[in-house]
Amino acid sequence: MPDIKFTEYESGKNKDIKVVVLNGSVDAYNSEMLSEKLEAVIKAGFYKVVVDCSKLNFISSSGMGVFLAMEDDFLSHGGGLKFTAIPDNIMNVFKKVGLSDIFKTYAQESQALDDFNRGI
Repeated sequence: MPDIKFTEYESGKNKDIKVVVLNGSVDAYNSEMLSEKLEAVIKAGFYKVVVDCSKLNFISSSGMGVFLAMEDDFLSHGGGLKFTAIPDNIMNVFKKVGLSDIFKTYAQESQALDDFNRGI
């Protein structure tokens, strides 16, 4: 069973953006952990989230479904999810299932933070 680990920290000019680094793989067995992590971020009062995928090896449709299911919760509070440093193999999956049309993706974290800070 693949493992997923999370690292998180606050960023942005007002420290109101949570950066969540995914390390490992997200599949049907552990996608609930991803959901619980994002729910905890909301409960902590963070609605702008940058998901750093630089250490993500694999994501299944279950994992992607978590992002889709949670996006409305973030948007309803004036925030959202932005993705950064997505490896090519993961980006190909994002494109195939249309996530790249729904979520903004960035090469670097600083670009995502800048868009959040500008209200984009």
